[in-house]
Amino acid sequence: MQFEKIKKTNQIFIFAALLFAGLYYGASLLVPFTFAVFFAALILPVVQWLERNTRSAKLLSSFVGTFLIFLGVGILIFFFIQQLGVFLQDIIESQEQILTYLRSAQVKAAEITGFSLKQQDKLLEESVMQILNVTQSYVSGFLTGVTGLLLNFLLVLILMFLVLLNRTKFEKFLMMYVKPERQEETQNIITEAGKVAYKYLWGRLQVMTILSIMYLILFLAYDLKHTGLLILFGALITIIPYIGPFISGTLPILFLIIFGGSSGEIISFTIIIAIIQLIESYVLEPVIIGSEVEQSPLFIILAIILGGILWGPAGFILFVPIFSIIKILFDHTKGLEPVGYLLGNERPNSKRNIFTKLQKKFRK
Repeated sequence: MQFEKIKKTNQIFIFAALLFAGLYYGASLLVPFTFAVFFAALILPVVQWLERNTRSAKLLSSFVGTFLIFLGVGILIFFFIQQLGVFLQDIIESQEQILTYLRSAQVKAAEITGFSLKQQDKLLEESVMQILNVTQSYVSGFLTGVTGLLLNFLLVLILMFLVLLNRTKFEKFLMMYVKPERQEETQNIITEAGKVAYKYLWGRLQVMTILSIMYLILFLAYDLKHTGLLILFGALITIIPYIGPFISGTLPILFLIIFGGSSGEIISFTIIIAIIQLIESYVLEPVIIGSEVEQSPLFIILAIILGGILWGPAGFILFVPIFSIIKILFDHTKGLEPVGYLLGNERPNSKRNIFTKLQKKFRK
């Protein structure tokens, strides 16, 4: 009896090791395929609507869905690159202004702390070199990952088109491994997982859109430079929980400091940014995305770390929705409900009732 338990435990560990090894070494194929699956899940309602209402063939509707994703992502990439070019040009032109601002900050620091300008220059030089060395490695790795994603975008579109075209075939393939008495239950799980994937992705897009509008109003009110770049980057980076919102809120504050905002403006701007972040985290996400796809903060952080280790920058984005779908599969699989409960985020009943009422009100 003891031997059987040890054998089963060893099998689990061996399976986990093989799974992680497969995810790591198969990243070059799995990353574009996973992006393709998520894009397909996002555009699937449009494809199905085309097939029902326009009597389009599956080939044509899949092509239209793929083209819409290409158009949307292409516009975002073009706008981001354009705004980034404007920003870099402005940095070059404003070099003297930035250096003057830094020098005045050094003078104030010398008056407060007693450190002379020479001491500050030496300390700043050492600190900057250390920061640059660390930052360079991270930025280099990040840009390499992003460049790889852009180069693989064509592969993602091809895979997405094939996933949409063969979605029925994939479903039948899975059903061949299921006993007849469990096919209805399996079909429900597949349908529910597909709905959750769509709800998560579409909900994220809605949250990012509302966040962009709030940022736009705030940045225009403070006449902040490079509004387009900050809004686009700030909205996109929030797809990474916890880390993303922090970066999207910190960057505009740094821009306001660098480009000469007064102390009062910086303080008030920071307070409003914090309020927007609270609204995004505690109102928009529970209401729009919903509690059924919420995960435990602990497992969200673990998903981000694990995704970064296995798939690099792409893992930061992909592993959170992957864990969300896995949670739903566990919730609807007999014997694995406790694991789904562990992955989920349990809210107090009073808060859940408030969110439920808000959800019903928004959906009317």
